[in-house]
Amino acid sequence: MKIKKLAKLAVCLTAVGALLAGCGANKAADEGKKGTEEVRIGMLTHLNASEQKINEILKKVDVVPGSRAKLSRNYIYYDKLTAMQMGLDSGSIQEMSVYASVAKYLTDRNDKIAVVDHENGMKLSDSFCCAVRKDDTALKQELDKAIEGMRSDGTLDKLVKTYITDLKKDEEPPSVPMAKIDGAPTIKIAVTGDLPPFDLVLANGKAAGFNTAVLSELGKRTGKNVEIIYIDSAARASALSSKKVDVVFWATIPFGDSPIPKDADKPTGMELTLPYFSDKIVHVEKKK
Repeated sequence: MKIKKLAKLAVCLTAVGALLAGCGANKAADEGKKGTEEVRIGMLTHLNASEQKINEILKKVDVVPGSRAKLSRNYIYYDKLTAMQMGLDSGSIQEMSVYASVAKYLTDRNDKIAVVDHENGMKLSDSFCCAVRKDDTALKQELDKAIEGMRSDGTLDKLVKTYITDLKKDEEPPSVPMAKIDGAPTIKIAVTGDLPPFDLVLANGKAAGFNTAVLSELGKRTGKNVEIIYIDSAARASALSSKKVDVVFWATIPFGDSPIPKDADKPTGMELTLPYFSDKIVHVEKKK
């Protein structure tokens, strides 16, 4: 009888131990889940790099010193900024990854959203360039010369002030007339028209914004007529390679000492001009 009682006691103790161990494991798992927050982040489709490639790069960036800890990021890609804004509004995404100038434009006009305040956020910035086909060496040289001239004589700084930094909350970027030069060749330039205050289409159908102003100035300095072709973000590279357009505006490269490879988004068979502007990347969310 004593042996049977001892056996039963041993079985009970084993069961209790297993239960406690299970509770401990579950508690640890729960604590692990609590320690990792999943954030769905909207991002515009890149010029060339696939979503898989960008995800792999950003996953590595997430673990470098200074990056946000204990966040599991799930990136959702959009061809249009307007579609990404709808995603944020509906709750499909929790944050939008955009340039600081775009964030300021959006938050100035919508008091329900704000720039995310991440204490240890990733410090990433991009430089804006033009993309041309690799064999269009003469066009690249002309664009580089014009961009360098605009930088040297202060034109770029003036355009930044007019179309970005000094733009008031209740104002839209002014429309930009494209000069027509009789007998001059025409270059077709792809823009999204959906990235204010860089480039946008006003209610009256006219092109406006900083990028558009830069394009107008480039046309004057190269002696060419500029025809703007509006193309979704994901279709810009194919439009250039198929010769539907001659230039893609805007293309980007990581600015400064960035953990992102310089050629991460550079399409094969294309060359990038000198940068004409740089801006940091921030995240925007709905106010709590």
